[in-house]
Amino acid sequence: NKRHFTSCVIENAIEEFQKKVNNPELGWLFNNCFPNTLDTTIYDESTSTQKLTYVITGDIDAMWLRDSSAQVWPYLRYINEDEPLRRLIRGVILRQIKCILIDPYANAFNNGPTGGEWQSDNTKMKLELHERKYEIDSLCYPIRLAYAYWQKTGDATIFDEKWVQAVREILGVFQDQQNWNGPITNYKFTR
Repeated sequence: NKRHFTSCVIENAIEEFQKKVNNPELGWLFNNCFPNTLDTTIYDESTSTQKLTYVITGDIDAMWLRDSSAQVWPYLRYINEDEPLRRLIRGVILRQIKCILIDPYANAFNNGPTGGEWQSDNTKMKLELHERKYEIDSLCYPIRLAYAYWQKTGDATIFDEKWVQAVREILGVFQDQQNWNGPITNYKFTR
């Protein structure tokens, strides 16, 4: 009753695994680990017009672009069997797009403009940012997740105007960061 999200398909996958594995401890471990993201780190941020899913990393109440992609990745194989799970992962992608449009140099985001412990970092912090450490994989993982989602579902509605704008931001960051031999004007970071 304290779970954030429950999927019958994931529960069935756990049952099936436990039937096939001979080691009860391994079955118990899988039972606790496989649904952990759904159980403890998923937050529905949907509005009346859009499904959004905020995913905390676990021990820190912030959403990392890379980590949120990796956390839901194991569930992709089940999304055509479970409509709520499909909508949840679609919501993660849409929330990631929203994050990139807030700041494509940031790697971690708050659930709203709440500020946080790293607001004094020497960079262009915003209250929506948990951390603003540029990491190339922070921008690659959302693209990877969206592509895999589209491959599985055929749902191209995620590739709307905001998606195009986010991809343009990503390309701009990649071009800016390739300028290693000259001044990089859009990003600096020290703590």
